[in-house]
Amino acid sequence: MGEGLQALAGKLCSDPDWRRRRESALELGYTRDVRWYDALVRALDDPDPSVRQAVILSLGRLGRPGLVDELAKPKILAAEDAEVRRAAISVLGRIGGFAIVDAISQSLDDPDWTVRNEAIAAVGRLVDQFSEFRVPETAKVLVRVLPIDDRDVREKTIRALGSFGKPAVAVLNDALGTKSELVRSGVAAALGLIRDPATVPGLVRMLGDDSRQVRLAALAALGNISSSRAIGPLIERLGDTDATVREAALDALERVGAACVVPLIEALGHARIDVEIAAILRTLGRFEDPRALVPIMNCLGHTYMTVRGAAVDAAVRYGAEAVPLLADMLALNRVPVEPLIAEARRHPNKRNRLRTIRALGELKDSKAVPALKEMGQGDDRETRLAVEEALRKIGSATWARASAAKALGFIRSPEGVPALLKHLRDPNSTVRLRVVRALMLIGDARASKPLARLLASEEDTEVRDEIAAALGTQGLAGSDAVSACIRALGDASRSVRSHAARSLGRLASPRAAPHLVRALGDGYWSVSRDAENSIVNLGSKAVPSLIEALGARGRATRLKAARILGTIADPRAERPLRRLLSAERNADVRESVTAALEKLRAG
Repeated sequence: MGEGLQALAGKLCSDPDWRRRRESALELGYTRDVRWYDALVRALDDPDPSVRQAVILSLGRLGRPGLVDELAKPKILAAEDAEVRRAAISVLGRIGGFAIVDAISQSLDDPDWTVRNEAIAAVGRLVDQFSEFRVPETAKVLVRVLPIDDRDVREKTIRALGSFGKPAVAVLNDALGTKSELVRSGVAAALGLIRDPATVPGLVRMLGDDSRQVRLAALAALGNISSSRAIGPLIERLGDTDATVREAALDALERVGAACVVPLIEALGHARIDVEIAAILRTLGRFEDPRALVPIMNCLGHTYMTVRGAAVDAAVRYGAEAVPLLADMLALNRVPVEPLIAEARRHPNKRNRLRTIRALGELKDSKAVPALKEMGQGDDRETRLAVEEALRKIGSATWARASAAKALGFIRSPEGVPALLKHLRDPNSTVRLRVVRALMLIGDARASKPLARLLASEEDTEVRDEIAAALGTQGLAGSDAVSACIRALGDASRSVRSHAARSLGRLASPRAAPHLVRALGDGYWSVSRDAENSIVNLGSKAVPSLIEALGARGRATRLKAARILGTIADPRAERPLRRLLSAERNADVRESVTAALEKLRAG
């Protein structure tokens, strides 16, 4: 037997046929006899890649201690043939141990995907192996794995480091200063799993890291640790330029708990950047702490839309608790502003004029805006500044009322309806618009008649548009709504007419039928289309009016009336349609009538 193996070793070194050399290498490996180790190592220089691959696999079966150094050489790991490189990584992965980490790491960027996959699998097995030995030396090795840009391996490594607990803290804290953002973010995540309060200062420093990934990991870790020592730095991150980081800071603060409320309220008073203010408001809203409700309300009139939106969202989370305060915010000082406007324009004394301008600002009535803008056009600097301040106060109060109405609508509490109804006549159209939308969301029947009355007298087209849409919603239906929408079919705005037509279709009152049929001849296609859809919704209730419309002078009305009658398929329409077919000269109308009759026969 020994002579036969010796012959195999000879073939491995000198046989001119690569196939026999490969076969010899494999046979020697199957013996698992370490005497052939040196011969196999020499064969790593074989010119044929298939032979070298077989040699590597056989060396792996022998498993000598020095094999890692042999396989980690550039001639193997950087060999031209991918099968050679993959075989080396496969063997190194089975050997395991600290020594192979650097060798395998080099192959994670291999140009061949099979080699990369083999390297990733090998690293995964290493992590499993190392995680059983929870000592600082092992933690150091796992930290060296963190730069691997493979999600599964990184997550496994982070979990392994986190499972070490306090024995790994010193190693991880040292690694927070490394250049690799993958290492820094991975270490931060692992510290979050360990949850040692002593790691808070290091993680807080990472909140200012240039890398978004590192900041996010540090925020998540601080949220896991939930230490009050991190509250201030977490609040500062609410002003981060990255929206994802702000959201992560918000989540971390929420996990820290109610201890954040007072610092957040204080920060709200000092914040100047709109995104930071909005983030603080959103965070406060999540706690629903009564102490924060008034500060939240104070932001409803903020200059920036993002802040107002965040304040509305935060207030809505309080539900019924916020309704009384929101109702109070809708209140408008009813002192007449006309005398003050006249005095501010004509008073000969500048000091008195300035005092009157400031008084107009305190009244916060938007009816004073045009006059104030006119007064602010002059050359006097004091007057301009006084006007700007008055306009700012009026604008803030207007936005606050509009935001309060919006919040009441989202809360959908019937308790807010009386306050909203009082402000359907607010002097500012934006506030009226928000009030109408809020009443539509709440859907309280008490709003139907006031909205119907307002539709007839409202000057602002957008507000009329919203009212016409609101009157068709559930809860606001009624005879007043029907009458108002019928009148609105004659509105000067096509958008209002369209919304009125749609609402009449939802209200489904027979009274609307003849008016909707007349709207089929509206000069705007959108109005005519909405009227047609609503008539179809009325169904048989509209048939008499549609039959009458078959004799209309307008070709479009006759065509659409015939088409709708075909859709409704009421037998009463057959005879009138036949009469029209015999008398009609327009080809398009005849086609519509013919199609309608076919549908009637099919029905």
